Amino acid sequence: MSADAMPVIRRIGQSRLILIAFVLVAVMLAGISAIRFQAPELLGQDKLLTDFDAFHIAGTLAGRGDVADAYTASAMMDAQAERSPTAKLMPWTYPPPFTLFVDALADLPVGVAYVLFILASFGFYLVVLHRIAGTWLPGVLLFVMPAVLVNLRVGQNGFLVAALIGAFLLAWRDRKMAAGVPLGLMIIKPHLAAGIGLLALFGRRWSVLAIAALVALGALGLSTLAYGFGVWPAFLGAVAEAGAFLAGGHYSLFRMGSVYAALRSWGLPADWAMTGHLVGALAALGLLAWVSLAKFAFRHRAALICALSLFVSPYSYDYDLAILGVGLAFIAPDLAARASPRALGALLALGWVTCGYGVMIEALLPADQSGASSLAASIAPAIIAPLLIGLCLVTLRLARPREDRDKSLCAPAANPF
Repeated sequence: MSADAMPVIRRIGQSRLILIAFVLVAVMLAGISAIRFQAPELLGQDKLLTDFDAFHIAGTLAGRGDVADAYTASAMMDAQAERSPTAKLMPWTYPPPFTLFVDALADLPVGVAYVLFILASFGFYLVVLHRIAGTWLPGVLLFVMPAVLVNLRVGQNGFLVAALIGAFLLAWRDRKMAAGVPLGLMIIKPHLAAGIGLLALFGRRWSVLAIAALVALGALGLSTLAYGFGVWPAFLGAVAEAGAFLAGGHYSLFRMGSVYAALRSWGLPADWAMTGHLVGALAALGLLAWVSLAKFAFRHRAALICALSLFVSPYSYDYDLAILGVGLAFIAPDLAARASPRALGALLALGWVTCGYGVMIEALLPADQSGASSLAASIAPAIIAPLLIGLCLVTLRLARPREDRDKSLCAPAANPF
């Protein structure tokens, strides 16, 4: 890289002005979204249900003693129809500990609960990213901007999950027993914890695993105490029901980043698509096990763990791509030092397409999305998974040129676990 290029990259990637603008836009978007959740008529709009509405409805059902209804798709649809005539399929499949969490939020009006949840989780995400990336935080946020905007608009838990993964990786890198706390809290979305779970297992830090087990068991125990043992058959039934919906093509596959979604949208039968996904998931788990034991720099291992964890579950959405921000934060200085401005620009464009493809397609759908799934299946194949694979390969190649990779494989690793 030329001496002239580096200052340009630093000015953009470390710009306080960009960071301030980003935060201001996030707060403004949260405010507008809160009105859309609570009183859309003030904006001249009809009530359209989005993800946080499902959180609030599930919490409301659980809070009034009808938790089994939250885990039954037909009952959940009826509850959604009470809030909006444009209700769409949003079944509730989160584990009971997360249901207990949204139960507490549901005591507040939906707009207030949304603002509290999204700004708190976004703040947590920013703190974790800043601790990892330091002054390169603005550049990291630019890279995953579409995923950030998706989470802000619909009120999803992508920030919370990504921040928990990042908090674990930070504590693990610093050899702190507290790494077990975020690992245990990942019980709310356990399929995305495969990477950090394998790192803890193969790292043989039994104290971290013990703390994680205590935290997870505590969360499971509290939710069981709140709802009774009957919540678990209801939860398992909801998972099975969601599997049937997935096989039937009732989800927006174009917004999903799994191998299954890609193969299914390209015309493969559900069984074949799931077989292909299982092959991909096993490959991802194998690579995660290898990364957990590898001896190269931890920052590169952390980036790989974040990316590979996204390929484990067949049910993954674009809002989960906030995890990429954590991975990128670990290698942002490497990218800035080694990649040319042109390469970084191309990487940024690829990142935006990967994180924003699903939202772009959804924006092209009719306002009345009663037939959105079938329409999208015919016009928009799911391409996030192959884009994500390409993005990971390009990013790692730019972050670790061949000569550096060869040296790192021969040299002893600093703090391998």
